[in-house]
Amino acid sequence: MKTRSSNKKHELTNFSKLSDKELAEAFVFPSKAPVTAKEKQEEDAFFQTRRKQFANRTSQQQIYDKLLQLKFQIEDYISSNQYQDVLNFSYFLSEYVNRQDKKDKDFAAEIDIKPVVLSQYLNNYRTPPEKIVFRLELHSNGMIPAVTWYKLLQKDKEHEIMTNSGARNEESKHIKNKLEFSY
Repeated sequence: MKTRSSNKKHELTNFSKLSDKELAEAFVFPSKAPVTAKEKQEEDAFFQTRRKQFANRTSQQQIYDKLLQLKFQIEDYISSNQYQDVLNFSYFLSEYVNRQDKKDKDFAAEIDIKPVVLSQYLNNYRTPPEKIVFRLELHSNGMIPAVTWYKLLQKDKEHEIMTNSGARNEESKHIKNKLEFSY
């Protein structure tokens, strides 16, 4: 009986017989083991079972899956270095409401705000206060943390500060004795 470490040694000795080019090709273009009819049948049965499970999800499971997907999309966007105008707080809040198949009015009631205020958040006419990001976290039962919502707001604000040359020019009128540095 071979132990796990002796199997590893055997694998390593097999690799040492290969040239660098062969090793690189093996990792870039891994060879596929031949698939037998039985293996193909088992694979098909597995995927058929998965498709049935997917189709038979409850509405709660479907909402959970949609919200989990949204959470990952938000996290990916926050961690990216690029800003996209369409992917702002309002967009993701709208997605959060829509993925639950809720009417704006009903959702507004669930987080205890007036529908007109929610509409202002959804249409990017108003920035929500901190208490709203806490309510969103609590509403999602912690799935999308308040800090994640807050980071979306910060990403929007960061872009506004970086691109608002008009405000920068207006504020430059108030500066006297600007520091001079030579680089």
